[in-house]
Amino acid sequence: MASNEDSEWICFNPPLWLQRRILINLVLQESKVTSVVDFGCGEGSLLSFLVQPWEKSPITHLAGVDISQETLKYTVDNCRPRKEDFDNLRLTPLTIDIYQGSIDVADERLLGFEALVCSEVIEHVYPPVLNKFFKVVLGTYKPKVVIVTTPNAEFNVYFPQLKYGTPEALFRIDDHKFEWTRSEFQKWGNAGAAKYNYSVEYTGVGTLKDSDPAVGFATQVAIFRDLRSNDNPLLSDFGSYDHIDQIVFPIYDEPDKSTSEILEVIHYYMKFLCNPVVSELEQQQKKNCVKIDYLWDIHRIRQLCKTRDNLLEILDSSTDFTLLNADEVLAHVEYKLDSPKKENDEYDWHTNDASEMESDWNADDTNDNGRHYDYGDDDLADDLANDLANDNGWYYDYTNDDLENGKWSYEDTFSGNSQHLQSNWDN
Repeated sequence: MASNEDSEWICFNPPLWLQRRILINLVLQESKVTSVVDFGCGEGSLLSFLVQPWEKSPITHLAGVDISQETLKYTVDNCRPRKEDFDNLRLTPLTIDIYQGSIDVADERLLGFEALVCSEVIEHVYPPVLNKFFKVVLGTYKPKVVIVTTPNAEFNVYFPQLKYGTPEALFRIDDHKFEWTRSEFQKWGNAGAAKYNYSVEYTGVGTLKDSDPAVGFATQVAIFRDLRSNDNPLLSDFGSYDHIDQIVFPIYDEPDKSTSEILEVIHYYMKFLCNPVVSELEQQQKKNCVKIDYLWDIHRIRQLCKTRDNLLEILDSSTDFTLLNADEVLAHVEYKLDSPKKENDEYDWHTNDASEMESDWNADDTNDNGRHYDYGDDDLADDLANDLANDNGWYYDYTNDDLENGKWSYEDTFSGNSQHLQSNWDN
């Protein structure tokens, strides 16, 4: 399937596929949903992105639906747990169900999901299928939030090869059945929202340095929100998707540790936090005074303490520490860093150190699928960020929602020379 986006004629930075996933994830996090359906999931590029352990707003159940059985073989493989998922066990459960089915058919098993995403899909379907979309999604499934993305035809003026506005005009992808202008997309979205008691807002991603704001974004996005969450779903004749596979991720389920055992782990990490190697961190903190967030951002600490309040209680119970407030702790121990080998020999949990858990990945390794986790503290990840940025200077964070102004920091990282689980439909 030929794609005309991100071609030699035009380049989005960050890539358009990444900008879409960032925005989708931000909306899902802000909506505090725990279950998401990816309608028209393709090879699982978005699903595998949502597998990342967003512990601020954890997703515990994902479902992917696609019409192509052949494609779903890749979906299952792309969504399976990897080595890092077993090395760094999740704090919350995650189950992924993969189904073969059409978006014009409702399956009773998807009732109750809190969010549904349909990204770069509607333009691939014929009108008879699209005409049933709102009845199935807004009328029957009734999730609290629905996100639909589709190309903005008006932006095609910046793709010279598409010859926009001429009789020879082409679509961005050969398989597209249509590409809507903003007014056409909004007319469609407004009609569905009004009929099924949803609000709808429109936004988008993808601009160029010198592009005209009047043309809009390269990708247009509609965000639907349920206005009557207590209404019963529209009862229709349910069909049945073929259930291809269920994937269950491993979670941390060790017996609770004693306070003294947890303090031992805290002391281990405090050695590094009180002897910072990151210059910015060193300049910002007083001697032996550490922000609670720096401790809480360490995955092993979160596993053991379960909640931030419990971490505060454990610190407050020890004479080795004084809580200055809810945000800072003062250590009364003089920590010295020994050689890395000695530290590793003395401590069984050294592999859970935030900096050591980061693993670089090769996007050409199809077995790894480009999944890259950051369990560590933002500031402590500076060195890793610099390493990744040295690939070609791309380093993104999807915690910041100011996509239009291109502000990026570093909670989670991707190497710019890699297109993370890029699928044909995600161009």
